[in-house]
Amino acid sequence: MKKNNKISLDQIGRELPFTVPENYFEHFALQIDEQINRNSGSSHRFLKQWMYVAAAFVGIFMLGQTFYKVYQINVTEKADIYEAYVLSQVNEASMVDYYVDEPAK
Repeated sequence: MKKNNKISLDQIGRELPFTVPENYFEHFALQIDEQINRNSGSSHRFLKQWMYVAAAFVGIFMLGQTFYKVYQINVTEKADIYEAYVLSQVNEASMVDYYVDEPAK
């Protein structure tokens, strides 16, 4: 035999199975306002992250400039040292002779 799977309204009764929390509708507007204010901070967070990225790029750029200037100073110093070395190896009389005498053709 088949069992009857249908439930009648008399068996259920007139009780409502769902309830609404106390003061739900009184505090509903305040809860919505709080959620809106909480979400408005996300744009601030987004901007803050971009500021961190921009600061990182500026820092990298400034470090690059610093290392480049140090490199240029080292190159200049090496050129000056080389020039001083070459001048120390040649006496003044031979330099004057070099510039005064015309090369033979």
